[in-house]
Amino acid sequence: MQPQIDNAATQMLKITSLEHSIWPGLHADLEASLKRLSLEHRSSPTMLILHDLIDTAVRSMHRHVFMKLAEDDFGMMAEGNDASLEELYKAEVAEHGSQNISRFCMQSGSQVSVSFPAGGDAIFSIQMPVNWNAEQCRTAKLIEALGYQLTITSTVDATAGTLLTLSRQSNKQPSANLASLLDNKANMQEVQRIGEKLGYGVIRFSSAGEVLAVSEQMLESLKLPVNDASVSALTAAIPFNFYNDIIWGFALSGKSGVFENYRIRMHTASAKNVTILFNVSGYRDDQAIVHSLWQVVSLADGSSSLSEGSILSEARVHKITRNYVPQLVEEKARSAVRLGKDKLMNEECAIAVLFCDIVGFTSYVESNATSESIINTLNTILVRVSSSVKRFNGSIDKFMGDSVMAIFRSPANAIYAALDMQNHSADINSLRSRSGQDMLRLRIGIHWGDVVIGNVGTAERLDWTAIGDVVNTASRIEKNCNPGSILVSRALRDAIPVSQHPDIEFGDVYQIMVKGKREALSVCHIVHPDNKQ
Repeated sequence: MQPQIDNAATQMLKITSLEHSIWPGLHADLEASLKRLSLEHRSSPTMLILHDLIDTAVRSMHRHVFMKLAEDDFGMMAEGNDASLEELYKAEVAEHGSQNISRFCMQSGSQVSVSFPAGGDAIFSIQMPVNWNAEQCRTAKLIEALGYQLTITSTVDATAGTLLTLSRQSNKQPSANLASLLDNKANMQEVQRIGEKLGYGVIRFSSAGEVLAVSEQMLESLKLPVNDASVSALTAAIPFNFYNDIIWGFALSGKSGVFENYRIRMHTASAKNVTILFNVSGYRDDQAIVHSLWQVVSLADGSSSLSEGSILSEARVHKITRNYVPQLVEEKARSAVRLGKDKLMNEECAIAVLFCDIVGFTSYVESNATSESIINTLNTILVRVSSSVKRFNGSIDKFMGDSVMAIFRSPANAIYAALDMQNHSADINSLRSRSGQDMLRLRIGIHWGDVVIGNVGTAERLDWTAIGDVVNTASRIEKNCNPGSILVSRALRDAIPVSQHPDIEFGDVYQIMVKGKREALSVCHIVHPDNKQ
């Protein structure tokens, strides 16, 4: 049965690149579509399906466009040159991302269109200018489990290609059976089935570190034949650190004798440079026999970043280092992992870039280095600045000594955050004034425009940061701001609908000359509510 679609009123987004800022708008439209169908409770898994389908649609389009370019511009016919063209395509994506291909898609009118019908059972539709088949859908099982239907229709009109429509099936609802409680026997059987299915291995050790018994699954996971010689090879392959940390070490010093989630890397017998990372858990019984369960985590060729040792220790390290990781990076990394990605994608978007600087802090440090804690003073101010950014849905891009760079999706939120910063600054300076300390005032500059947020650096040290003229201009505006004030570009002012934000008052527009710009830049001050006549 074809899904019922009401095309009388639809919201449509045209996509040429995954590196454009498409997801916030798509998420909002999807939420509205699900609400219309009373499916709000399925928001997260449905967004995963949307990401999967758009991702494969855009990548299929890019590959098709590249192959056509190679044929038209270089005369490389696809037939007989599949391997060479594929290598060229991978090299183009690795070197330039989707930038060049996306630009050609825009010029040629190739695009993926996403629409959200205003009626019927359809949740969303995706039109793409290439052929597509069900094997490309990685979320097919999820679609089925949610009681959805994915309809794939080939089109032959001006939008030749494929139309995907995800819809609910009104006559099919997910099972609502209550969970049953397993008794001990059923629980053990279930654990055994899971262990067999996942290939969990078992090893028993004496308290001296001798291997007493090994399961066949353990040998098979290391690509070893099931015989006595393989048991000896396994014993020799177990790294010393495991014995030191687990068999003789502190991990078993407690009364319970239990250890969990210890990671260990071992070489396989089939390939010299290939290793297997195991997750090992177990316990020591009353006879001091160590029983251990070995789960394969990953195969690696030596380039894996998953480390060995206790996951608890890794968690403690993460707790220490997470405050050194920019908020935006952690947020995006969690989103990437949730969507099955292993790296952060570059993103083109319009944002507000805010620079905040503590005026005269360098000279203050020179004259007060012995009278009060410079670090504590700096952190007192930066904590307030950071809280203002967070309160208005911004992200700290970086701290640079006594200055801060923050980014906001909403231009109005950038101004509200700046006003909040100045309010905090006034409170701090009031206290400092009463105790006879120097005033430390803020100057804030904000600009609005298109940037690329992406990876900058090397494999050893990467920043995921905003790049472009908007960032440089925002910094120049801040340098031209008076202490205690907020100076913004006209571009930012024009991006804020006055009717929606009547509480924001702008001063007169005037011109300034900034470094790196031939033409004058139009700017204006934000009128602080306390300074209004």
